[in-house]
Amino acid sequence: MPKTVLIIDDDAPTRGLLRAVVIRAGLEALVASNGSEAIDIINTHDDLGCIVLDLMMPVIDGSAVIDHLSSSGRNVPVIVCTAVGPRLTPEFDRAIVRAVIQKPFDVEQLAAMLKAFSA
Repeated sequence: MPKTVLIIDDDAPTRGLLRAVVIRAGLEALVASNGSEAIDIINTHDDLGCIVLDLMMPVIDGSAVIDHLSSSGRNVPVIVCTAVGPRLTPEFDRAIVRAVIQKPFDVEQLAAMLKAFSA
């Protein structure tokens, strides 16, 4: 049974592209358009293999989602996918955030990461 990847991004076209990459990588996809929706999914799904997370979102931002994962003890690898430049991207707990990729991202590189982190 394929692992599930949670995609969290407020931009609908980006969510669609990320969903296509996840499916092409042979994985299942769940989507959330903000951190609040994402936290609800995280709290109710034990089958998450990986999370692809945008940082700048309305309602609850990506950093708060990472804080929730840390405080809840959920050990789900996170790939931060952001338009924020490398110098403005905060440092994250590398036990949770396994990679930070910049938008626009390389589709093949992301697919490879998803397969590796969801294994």
